[in-house]
Amino acid sequence: MTSLISKFSLFFLFICASQIFAQDDMEKLKATIQEGNDKYAKAIVDGTSESLVSGYTEDAILMPNYSPMQKGIEAIKNAMNMDAQSGNKFTEFTLTASDVYQYRNLVYEVGKYTYTLEIKGMNKTYKDEGKFLTVFEKQDDGSLKIKADIWNTDINPWSSMEKKSEKD
Repeated sequence: MTSLISKFSLFFLFICASQIFAQDDMEKLKATIQEGNDKYAKAIVDGTSESLVSGYTEDAILMPNYSPMQKGIEAIKNAMNMDAQSGNKFTEFTLTASDVYQYRNLVYEVGKYTYTLEIKGMNKTYKDEGKFLTVFEKQDDGSLKIKADIWNTDINPWSSMEKKSEKD
């Protein structure tokens, strides 16, 4: 009986230790992803978003708010170039990872974004906040590249129209 208790105790300690190490690994992974988010946001504000294309897999899918889906690195590059040439300027941009999950060679990030945008030809800035889901694929060298990316606003664009119609 003592042998069985000893084996159970060792097994229990092994399970507890593996959970602690797994949690530590996930915290490191989350910190790595947040570091990447900070660099991504800086590139957006600096107007060098074209440099971000290298962070996507060749078959990546981009699903932006109020825009068609972009499939493949060339489509994503073209979309980023069009955004860069629009004349609009991000003055603030933040991405904050709230949850990170891993399954085999895929890492899933759930988070929130905020930004302020100066729109060409307008004297007013536009502020937005919302949520995103990014799926990363681990590469052979251990780095992560974006496989799929989707985001959408928390702000209902029709609410201001509804408020205006209520006043009329």
